[in-house]
Amino acid sequence: MSHPRVIFVNRVYWPSTAATAQLLADLAGGLAARGWPVQVIAAGTGPDQHNGVTIHRTGGDEAHTGLFSQARNYVRFRRGARRQLAALIRTDDLVVLMTDPPMLGAACARLAAARGAHVLHWIQDIYPEIIPAHLGALAALPLLPLRWQRDRAWRAARCCVTLGTDMAATVAGRGVPSDRVAIVPNWAPRELDAVPSSDAVAARRAVWGLTDKFIVAYSGNLGRVHEFAAVLEAADRLRARADVVFLFIGRGPRFDAVRAAAQARGLANIRFQPPEPRENLAAALAAADAHLVTLKPAFACLVHPSKLAGVLAAGRPVLFVGPPDGEIARLLARARCGAAFAPADGAGLAVTVTAWSADAAMRTQLGRAARAAHEQDFTFGSALARWEEILRRAAAP
Repeated sequence: MSHPRVIFVNRVYWPSTAATAQLLADLAGGLAARGWPVQVIAAGTGPDQHNGVTIHRTGGDEAHTGLFSQARNYVRFRRGARRQLAALIRTDDLVVLMTDPPMLGAACARLAAARGAHVLHWIQDIYPEIIPAHLGALAALPLLPLRWQRDRAWRAARCCVTLGTDMAATVAGRGVPSDRVAIVPNWAPRELDAVPSSDAVAARRAVWGLTDKFIVAYSGNLGRVHEFAAVLEAADRLRARADVVFLFIGRGPRFDAVRAAAQARGLANIRFQPPEPRENLAAALAAADAHLVTLKPAFACLVHPSKLAGVLAAGRPVLFVGPPDGEIARLLARARCGAAFAPADGAGLAVTVTAWSADAAMRTQLGRAARAAHEQDFTFGSALARWEEILRRAAAP
């Protein structure tokens, strides 16, 4: 059975290590291995083939160092992506538009549909609503035309693929029929499918100089949507516990602010490490005794922390700081693999860390439940099968 051609559009792609680049490389390569003809439009320069996928580069630079360069790169890529689409697209192609840069779907959807392609949106973040969530309600009014364009693109698509039920409800609330809203959770990095050896885990703890510590880790991007006040408060309350360390592994827009806040409080029990390369990720995640996942309540229906899947795959208990009635809190309660705390509940977080540090049997039970949740909902195999189903339905008359 022959498959229609699939064209993904996203600013970052292999060999970039950005989260959406890795997810897209996994999915595009997996579909190609199943016989789908797959092409990707991405920024930058470099190889035009990878794992059976044809890559069309728009030039420019994937990276950005400030707001001005970020905006410039976004505009440049949107223009380049439209040119590439106009040259590539054929009737009955399946065009999957992602959300890097913001409003990419609105910029390219009408062009793709006019050429007879079937459009799908793979929604990692919901823009422009994220902007007033950062800046306040007054910022929403100038963005109404952008939201109207985005909504029109969503409603005209064959399918909008979201990451969870809260995001799906937001999309449906903008007028997209429920039968054209799908949920495919982001999967854990595929290197986490295999459980690392105890020697590899011990070696990673030794490299950090934390062999005998109880490690509460935050691994990944310290982004603007993430909540850290309760973590700092918990670390402050546990400053006298020489055996407990809060370890941040990664960088991001909030990195400097979190480090400065820790230094201002004199919190020697907060440590920082650079991001781990993907080949070390399994051992790094397993080297922690518990993992933090955080989200500001204002963003609960607009984003979905991708680090959750990796933590579950590592088989470690989850400490979630965010909306206590949100999707992640509900998942942890249902799977019995962690605990949730309101953003102001640093005291409760400290109490739970203390309890878990004293009860290895409880941690083992929670960790096994986390791995079971991964196997049920967050594997690449299940995501690939779901994507094939979505694409086949989108291609049908």
